Amino acid sequence: MSDDKLPVPAKKSATELVIEPQAPARTEVMARWEIASGQIEQALSQTLVVAFLGSASSGKDSAIKALFGLDFGEIDPIPGSTAEVRVAPVDRDKHVLVVNAPGFGDVRKEVDQKAREVLQQVDIAVYLLNADGGATIDERRDLDAIRALGKPTLVCINKIDLIREHERPSFVEATLAQLQVDPKDAIITAFDPLPALSPEPIGVEDVVKWIHHQLSTNGKDLLFAKTLRNKALACQAVIRTAARRSAMAGAIPMIGVDATAVTAIQVKLIADIAAVYGRRMDNDMALFILGEILAGGSKGFIRWAMSALKTAGWIPGGQVAHIATSALGATIAGATTYGVGRAAIVFMEKGAEITGADLRAAFDAGAVQWRDVSNQEDGWQAPDDQ
Repeated sequence: MSDDKLPVPAKKSATELVIEPQAPARTEVMARWEIASGQIEQALSQTLVVAFLGSASSGKDSAIKALFGLDFGEIDPIPGSTAEVRVAPVDRDKHVLVVNAPGFGDVRKEVDQKAREVLQQVDIAVYLLNADGGATIDERRDLDAIRALGKPTLVCINKIDLIREHERPSFVEATLAQLQVDPKDAIITAFDPLPALSPEPIGVEDVVKWIHHQLSTNGKDLLFAKTLRNKALACQAVIRTAARRSAMAGAIPMIGVDATAVTAIQVKLIADIAAVYGRRMDNDMALFILGEILAGGSKGFIRWAMSALKTAGWIPGGQVAHIATSALGATIAGATTYGVGRAAIVFMEKGAEITGADLRAAFDAGAVQWRDVSNQEDGWQAPDDQ
């Protein structure tokens, strides 16, 4: 090499260029953190009303306890609530209200003004049906009244543990047909199951996932997640949404992935998870999380990504492409964000005892798990960013 020529940097291989996620610059994280903090403050200042409806034996109190960890009978109701419609706050600031009512049709004419005002502001209606008794004409009437308001309505076929397992599919199909409910808006549950069948409530995760997705359209999903009893489960719904958004940002050939958009989503995800756990964080903590798991890549995820690239024909000697490059880009971006979210949960739960190795292990496990998770959610669409 002659003295008047500068050395040319070695060209990165496709693996190095495509797979290794790089830790974002400090200035970028700081700017994104400030934006995310403002978005979170605005989201948590809203009011969310979730109505639990159904007969006295349908399990409304058990559903409220399973989701929010509250014994509804011990909560002071909001003035104006009646014996027919009880309204109570979930959080100290009274931003999340739960409504416990036997029905939704004629009862609205009988309640006090305050309760009526709350009913008119319902964001989500959860209708519980006692599986042991089957559907009735009154329950079909209630559902029709709720749907007439245009509110997202989930039907929980509750106490499913009381139905013999081999009879459940036909029972559920017949019940939904009788009520004219789309299967995607129904979940089988047992919020207070027989101890011999299950030590924990059945169907809670699916209920959380459904409600979170519905609330994503109006920006109240974080407010809902923050008040849930199970914080890890609440964050799981938040992570899925963020990973899907990242997948959409990465759904282009790998070299052209919009890293800035994905970084913004990941910083916001860390901030959201901190809000769910009620933890105060700053941009230095976000930098620590992203820096530990993204700088230079994480070995478990790298091995998985190399296998995917070989399958898609990106690496010499790979097989004929089975995955379009756009789909592969979406998968890598989504998997990276999913791994970041899982690592953030570990950070929240371990606190001062956390190590870089802990974060990288959580990232590896989450990133590799993403494809299976995303395959279970065909037809999902990410809501518009707020």
